[in-house]
Amino acid sequence: MILQQLLEETPSSLTSHGIEEASLEADLLLMKAVGLDRSRLYSSPKRPVTLEEREALGQDLARRLGGEPWPYICGYREFYGLNLVVRPGVFIPRPETELLVELALELARSLHSDRPLRIADVGTGSGAIAISLAAHLPQALVYATDVSTQAIETARLNCERHRLEKRVIVLEGNLLEPVPEAVDIVVSNPPYVPRAEIPHLPREVRFEPREALDGGEDGLEVVRSLIPQALAKLRKGGGLIVEVSPTQRREVC
Repeated sequence: MILQQLLEETPSSLTSHGIEEASLEADLLLMKAVGLDRSRLYSSPKRPVTLEEREALGQDLARRLGGEPWPYICGYREFYGLNLVVRPGVFIPRPETELLVELALELARSLHSDRPLRIADVGTGSGAIAISLAAHLPQALVYATDVSTQAIETARLNCERHRLEKRVIVLEGNLLEPVPEAVDIVVSNPPYVPRAEIPHLPREVRFEPREALDGGEDGLEVVRSLIPQALAKLRKGGGLIVEVSPTQRREVC
């Protein structure tokens, strides 16, 4: 078998299973399997494909056709310009959450204090928000909390990869309970999907940990617990920034 055959067959398989970005994902799967970048992938159509490469592609393709998200298959996700490790059992960071980072950076830069800046990222998952903030705020110390041991391990790994383990302190525990001091900013992308809606989410989303999605009966169970904790933990002039559904905005306010 040569590469050209796989370049034709792989996107067809993805398309037949209703995967929207079939062409892009086919390229990504092939690049991972044969170890070539996209330009070399298309400039070498007659390159022979080894048995090991075909088997690797077959395994990854089966996972993707089964609905598993691409970041779990490749093991990483880009977020706010950073390459982050993600694993099954850990929530995959979304591009829309980059807005939360931008708002937190804007607030951080507006604060005028002679004290070092302190931030808490609640429900850190892979550490995406905490690491992004630390990378852009060299004067800040960021506490990153999560109840999931898998998330804690992944967040610590990402901190080490980006050499931020001294400024991002990863703590296992519920919401703000593990944070040892008052902070200037609390940020969070909590679970906010109403429980009854979870079975109707896209198949790829349902591969992610339920505890990172399930916000209780109306989706706001975690937010209701977080708000009073944040009010007690925030320094004067600080702020709470939380990602929620647009339909929940009025109730959250």
